[in-house]
Amino acid sequence: MKRVSILTATALAILVFGQVGLAAPSAQTIRVTETSYRIKLSAKPRAGAVKFVVRNASDDPHDFVVRGGGKTFKSRVLAGSSGATVTARLKKGVRYTFWCSVSDHAEEGMKGSFVAG
Repeated sequence: MKRVSILTATALAILVFGQVGLAAPSAQTIRVTETSYRIKLSAKPRAGAVKFVVRNASDDPHDFVVRGGGKTFKSRVLAGSSGATVTARLKKGVRYTFWCSVSDHAEEGMKGSFVAG
């Protein structure tokens, strides 16, 4: 009986004080395809850690910018057929806008928005 109590107390202490390595949830991966002149997201981003895997599928240079919740996340300018990764921590219920900031590409249609769910 005493042995069970000690084991229970030890297990409870480990859980309370966080000494058990709980796996953090992995980031949601969103594939971003940029063409002249459109940006397509593979899914609607959710709140939390998000990894945007950006691919420039055109011959023109493009970048990828996401802004919302007081934060801006941006890729480098990508040459044709190249890619980059942009990581972000999104807040639930916040509207985010995304666009290509190269030249007038956003005005040409390379923009959009979503509310993180």
